Amino acid sequence: MRNRRAKAFAAMLGAAVLAGCAAAPGAPKPEVLRAVAPVVPTVAQYSTAAVHAAPSSPAPTYLTAGVHEHQVELDGQVRRWTTVVPPTAEGSRPSALVVVLHGVGGNGADMRSKGFDPLAAERGVVMAYPDAFGGAWNDGRPGTDPVVPGVTVDDSRFLRLLIEETTSRTGADIRHVAVVGLSNGAMMAARVACDLADQVSAVALVVGSAGQGFEQTCRPVRPVAVMVVAGSDDATVPYGGGRVADWQGKRRGYVAGVDAFVDFWRAQNGCASTQVVPGPPTVGVASAVGCRTGGAVLRYRVEGGGHDWYQPPKFDTTAAIWDFTAQRFSVSA
Repeated sequence: MRNRRAKAFAAMLGAAVLAGCAAAPGAPKPEVLRAVAPVVPTVAQYSTAAVHAAPSSPAPTYLTAGVHEHQVELDGQVRRWTTVVPPTAEGSRPSALVVVLHGVGGNGADMRSKGFDPLAAERGVVMAYPDAFGGAWNDGRPGTDPVVPGVTVDDSRFLRLLIEETTSRTGADIRHVAVVGLSNGAMMAARVACDLADQVSAVALVVGSAGQGFEQTCRPVRPVAVMVVAGSDDATVPYGGGRVADWQGKRRGYVAGVDAFVDFWRAQNGCASTQVVPGPPTVGVASAVGCRTGGAVLRYRVEGGGHDWYQPPKFDTTAAIWDFTAQRFSVSA
């Protein structure tokens, strides 16, 4: 009896702290969800099952359409993200989840300006915009200086928690999850493709690849669709790989070349060959063919492009990413 009461209380406490709050003036501060290391969070631990503190207590419900701010205490660090829930037809749930990761020194709000929200609202897709701890993702590349000295950050664990929590609280299809990243966020997305392939179906990298030597430890449990957009003249993250430019006096390590990264995923996904696809002027498009189910690989090389989220007329990064992810999830693009 005592064990049943303890379990019921733990479940009640878990449900109570999971409600999102709308990001509007005067809205209450986000409630804090605590996860204690070294336990890896799972959907079961943060269940949406109806748990009643008293007969009159309402059952937990999905987040309503709108913008919700969240924070979680993980490994002693407060982690934050914004969820944008689209309106859906009565009785239906969102079709997918797309998580967008900012570059070093940025935050989730920066990535909301890229224009995904209107596209997601039209197609019933949930968007999530997390903040990196200290402004930088721990993407695993060698030779980097810690942004916050003396602090170890497990961003793969954080993003796993975010995905499980967000799909659980919104009803988004856990089979349809993509991670998009810019620069440092792109390299974190590359790590996610290796570490979280059981959860993530697709990744899209913008002006970033993966840490040098990543192929020695990358062992995804299933094919992951991979898209890369990179500039041939990127002076911050070299297209051909090598040392990344320093940031605020800190070394930012070494990366693999874009083509080497793409070749790895073509082999990993069992692609038969590569074909050149017509694209915008000054943009070279290479698409892998004959890949295993779910393992599409697509690369855009922007000739003369630097370190940027490219805009029309040079290249429409947002539209290209949306088209790629929508095809993966069978969402009408």
